[in-house]
Amino acid sequence: MTSIFRLLLLLSVSSVFIACDSDEPESEYYVRYTAIAEPLKEVNMYFTDETGDNTYLKAAMPDGKFQYCIGPVKRGFKAGLTVSYVTGGAVSFLSIEVAKDTEPFVIKSQGTNYFTQKYTIE
Repeated sequence: MTSIFRLLLLLSVSSVFIACDSDEPESEYYVRYTAIAEPLKEVNMYFTDETGDNTYLKAAMPDGKFQYCIGPVKRGFKAGLTVSYVTGGAVSFLSIEVAKDTEPFVIKSQGTNYFTQKYTIE
């Protein structure tokens, strides 16, 4: 009788571990980089792309708003954004936002009069 009880206990415990082992795919994340500068003033912008490399842009926007989305990326991705005016100086606003799968973007790092923002997806 004791051996049957042990066997049933072993089966029930192992089924809990098997049920917890999920075959769900790993979540995908999307990163949105935003910089707000003076309208028509040229900036140097570096941001981390999906491969972990820096992408460089030199541009001016009529409204001063720069926004770039990348993804999908996985947990552990290190997002980085560095922006300055070509003539020198910090832009007025920087942010890094992250969206998980189909959820909305959430601000994870932001600052005013900053050169750089960083965030690691955990």
